[in-house]
Amino acid sequence: MKENCSIKTCKLIKVLPFLFLAVIFCISICFGTKFLNPFSLIKYVFTDSIHKAEVISNIDLIILTKIRIPRALLSVLCGALLGGTGAMFQGFFRNPLADSGIMGISSGATLGAVCSGFFSFGAFQFLAPVTLFAFIGALVSASALFALSKIFRSQSAVTLLLSGTAIGTFFSAIASVILLTREKELHSLYVWTMGSFNGKGWNEFFVFVIPSVTALVLVMFSAKHLDVLAGGEMSAKTLGLNYNKVQNYILIAGSLATSCAVCAGGIISFVGLIAPHAVRKIYGPLHKTLIFESMIFGSILLLLSDTIARTVIAPSELAVGVITSLVGVPFFIVVLARGYGDAK
Repeated sequence: MKENCSIKTCKLIKVLPFLFLAVIFCISICFGTKFLNPFSLIKYVFTDSIHKAEVISNIDLIILTKIRIPRALLSVLCGALLGGTGAMFQGFFRNPLADSGIMGISSGATLGAVCSGFFSFGAFQFLAPVTLFAFIGALVSASALFALSKIFRSQSAVTLLLSGTAIGTFFSAIASVILLTREKELHSLYVWTMGSFNGKGWNEFFVFVIPSVTALVLVMFSAKHLDVLAGGEMSAKTLGLNYNKVQNYILIAGSLATSCAVCAGGIISFVGLIAPHAVRKIYGPLHKTLIFESMIFGSILLLLSDTIARTVIAPSELAVGVITSLVGVPFFIVVLARGYGDAK
């Protein structure tokens, strides 16, 4: 009897995040500058095509299908990228403070995306050059971080934070100089660097969905290698793990995921830090579960933050990065205060 209860509890724990994500998604598409009645939306779905116009106005339908749904899907996608990447980097560095934003990789992706504006791609625009340039920028910054960790022969929190801060500040400074030369787009680019899904629709979603899903799959496949690395680099090599190969794999997967997240929503901090910590407390350290559930929790956190960002001061809206930072900074301080800064 107890075993049956235990099995049911485990299944419930696995299903709950999906149910919670579905609830937050429904709330997200209903709330905003204009409130959409959820009962009307449900009634619209089950009403025959002849009488649908009587249930929801054309304006409400446009808001729902052209703005709210694609924006919510982008938030879910971006949150999954950030949450999964955070779990992967924390596992590789064996450091609970590792995160693409803290390590400066997001700043590198931002610089790459900003630089893409100086090039004309003509007929090759469908290849999403912004994502390509952001990937290159993220790859360069991640490579610099890996190189510094090798030079200092340390993966401690202090080394990681200082190296990431230096790299991030350097790339951010260059991006700021470039932004100042593009005065007409300065405001929109500034909002983008703060993190925002404002004005994003189906076009952006379809541009980013393929590279994003590819990045998520690559991040998931890193789980088995990270479990081997959990005992340390020397122990992993003894077990036959090719450390350099895994490092390059983490570098590419993390850079692609970060660049997609930055292009889709700008610089959004702390999602990759908070989600893995919350998941680790509930599901344990096994990376196959940890990474996947971190993706779900990251989606929940970012979708909820975006919903708050566009409703708290409606009809205006806050940058979603502001909301995640307001939550993330105290969380970051608590993690440091509890002494989790050193790699285990």
